[in-house]
Formats: sequence, structure tokens, C-alpha cells
Amino acid sequence: MGVLNITPDSFYKNNQFLNNLNKISEKDLSYADIVDIGAESSRPFSKPINVADEIKRLSNIDFSLFEKKILSIDSYKYDVITYALDKGFNIINDITAGGDDNRNLNLAVEYKVPIILMHMQGNPQTMQKKPKYHNVLDTLMDFFDKKINIAVNKGIDLDNIIIDPGIGFGKTIEDNFRIINNLQRLKSFNVKLLIGISRKSLLQVDYDKPEERLQTSLSTLALAVYNGADIVRVHDIYETYKVLNIIDRIKNQL
Repeated sequence: MGVLNITPDSFYKNNQFLNNLNKISEKDLSYADIVDIGAESSRPFSKPINVADEIKRLSNIDFSLFEKKILSIDSYKYDVITYALDKGFNIINDITAGGDDNRNLNLAVEYKVPIILMHMQGNPQTMQKKPKYHNVLDTLMDFFDKKINIAVNKGIDLDNIIIDPGIGFGKTIEDNFRIINNLQRLKSFNVKLLIGISRKSLLQVDYDKPEERLQTSLSTLALAVYNGADIVRVHDIYETYKVLNIIDRIKNQL
């Protein structure tokens, strides 16, 4: 899953396209199976925008650039998701896991599309203000057990449910590492597992910036895939393709 941010405030400046939409065509998306498009930043302490502004940002995109790609809408707003699905998007990527009222799950049923259910403690404005768990893995297991049951009861097939533990969304660095090391627990739900770790602050070494975290992103991604991740959400698409290619080649020899 390749990330495409139609925002002015993504934490990774090299992936901000709002102020120059013409540059989208310069981003190499050819090795991405899924293109995840978001028009509101969800980085820590980011401020939300209203529905009209989010749709306006999306409306300025030339969707002909993605004719052969699976498109994912990175939004938690019902009207924005509806707009995207009407434009031909194929997946809902919802950081609120359907919303507190689970209303977004109804869209997955209505449009017969997969939905990504992500765990987040709090919201982007509060999630990194001293996040705390008694046991982060037990919390995730309980959360996804409840959400998956709600989704299935609404009529969503397990094949159309993807879970995302929300690396960096209301977790300490130690929490994030514990999740990555124990992804097999989340595999017990028998649904696809998505991991997004690309260039995030948990990968920081010697106070480096997101622009300097390619190596740590790829190495941690490789570990996550080895531990069970089915989908990886990344900024560096071709570099990730090469990593996944060699992992597949090695594992196919086992």
C-alpha cells in the first residue's frame, strides 16, 4: 500500500502533494498494489479539517492517474468516505475503526468493499499525551474481537475485514515494539493484518528526521512481514517492493 497525502502537514514532507498536485504524476506508484489517499493529516497533534475542505482536496485529484490501481480512502468521515466510494475507491481505511457509532461499517456493507479497522487510543490531538496500557496486546485483542464481531453481525465477510494495530497511534515506543514482536497474536482473528511503520518516530536513531529513516523503515517492515503482516503501508514503494521480493524468494525455499 503506497501512501499519497493530499495534505500540507504530513509528518513526512516528501509525501505532501496538496500544494503541487502536478507532482503526483512524478511519484512512482507502479509497484504499489494499493494507493492509499488521504486529505487530512492524522499525525500526532494534527488538527482536523471539515468535511467540505476534505472533499475539495480530493476533488482536485486527476483520478485517471490511478486507473489500474486499487484505491483506498484514508478517512474516518462518513460523507468523505461516501464521496470517495462514489468516485470508484475500493477500500475504506478508517483510523476510528468504523467510528464510535460504527456507522462507517454500514458503508462497507452497502458498497461491498473491504474496510481497515485501526486501533487508536484517543484521537490525533491527544493520542501521544502519555499513552498508557495495562497490557497493550490484551487491549488490542479485546478491541479487535469486539469490532470484528460487530462488523460480521452487520454483514461484512471476514475476507473484507483488515485490522491495523495502529503503530504510533496512542502507543509508547515500547508498546509499538511489543506489537511488532507479537503480530502472530493478531493473526488469530483470521483476517488480513495491515502494518504502517514507514518513517515514524519510533524508528528514530540519533535524533534523525523522517527523511532519514529509509533504512530503519525497511528493516522494521521486513521484521513485521516475517511476523505475519499481510499488507504494509509505506512511503517508499519501489524500495519496499525490493525488500518484499527477496523475502518472498527466501520464504518460498522453506
